[in-house]
Amino acid sequence: MEKSGERLVYGGKLPTYFLSDVLDEDVACPYGVDDRKVLLFDNFTCMNEGEILGKVSKEVIDQWPKSN
Repeated sequence: MEKSGERLVYGGKLPTYFLSDVLDEDVACPYGVDDRKVLLFDNFTCMNEGEILGKVSKEVIDQWPKSN
């Protein structure tokens, strides 16, 4: 809510979040409510249900499950 009482409406494409396991050494820092999100280093390892998919790349990201 803005101070003027206006509602904020998001009109663009919603951001996409990747659902993934990550290695502790790839986490730069946690953030968000209860630190449930993490900021990752640029060359992090992608994992899905414990399986290592490789270093982050477009091809690897396309294999990941996603959420809004």
